[in-house]
Amino acid sequence: MSEKYRSIVKVDSFQYAHRFMNWNREAKHLHGHSGYLTIELEDEVDPVTGYAHACKDGMKIAWEVCDHFHHATLFQEGDPLLDAVLDVYRKEGIVNDPDHCVPLKKIDHPLAWSYPEYRIVVTKKVSTCENLCELFYELLKDKMPIKKIEMRSSPINAASKEF
Repeated sequence: MSEKYRSIVKVDSFQYAHRFMNWNREAKHLHGHSGYLTIELEDEVDPVTGYAHACKDGMKIAWEVCDHFHHATLFQEGDPLLDAVLDVYRKEGIVNDPDHCVPLKKIDHPLAWSYPEYRIVVTKKVSTCENLCELFYELLKDKMPIKKIEMRSSPINAASKEF
């Protein structure tokens, strides 16, 4: 039996806005972050390539998911601001124009769904680093052998989870 190694994939950085709907501190206001995602992939070393997992391939796969959150606004399910923002975006014609922006696919998962034309993601849970670790794991687990995910939204806000 071969030893397992971990390859580390980092996505630096994607920008997003969110708020904590039921929080009584300053984070109840819509605000932005630079998100940093670190994913540890565990596998045996391929005797031909010498890699447990090619980091460039892992980064490409991770970015395909993170791009849905880049320059997006995250709302928790039930947030009354969601309908107000959608109404203003529709009225003002604020859309993710595929001629000038990366076209996005729709997220349709029990933990999150999206309005890709408006770069809006609705999360089932509040969008803390802890819950975003779980969400990114769920969106990526069938695409790579994830052992650990760390989500950082600032130098002092971070969480990690092993799987």
